Amino acid sequence: MENQLVKFRHGNSKGVFYYVIFEGDFVALADIRSPKINYIKSHGAIDLAFDMDSETYDLMEVDIITDKPYVKKIYNYMMEKENTYFKDGTEGLCVLKFHR
Repeated sequence: MENQLVKFRHGNSKGVFYYVIFEGDFVALADIRSPKINYIKSHGAIDLAFDMDSETYDLMEVDIITDKPYVKKIYNYMMEKENTYFKDGTEGLCVLKFHR
């Protein structure tokens, strides 16, 4: 399977998320301690671009989910799909659930 990536930016920072569609939801895993999480907590949204070559971003609302069973479910699904950056367990991770 080809990795599904989406670009993000906040302030002067840019990066990518590996994402999946799980039970109809657009979700990604993230380290709960990362600056992007603090940004999302403050703003409730983040800029995203699905075209890796584009400099045009769209503001998308996002929920941060820390429920351990749900994080584990998403982690396992992403491992099954071989579409994840995180490969060492769920400690310190959260799920980002994007509003489409």
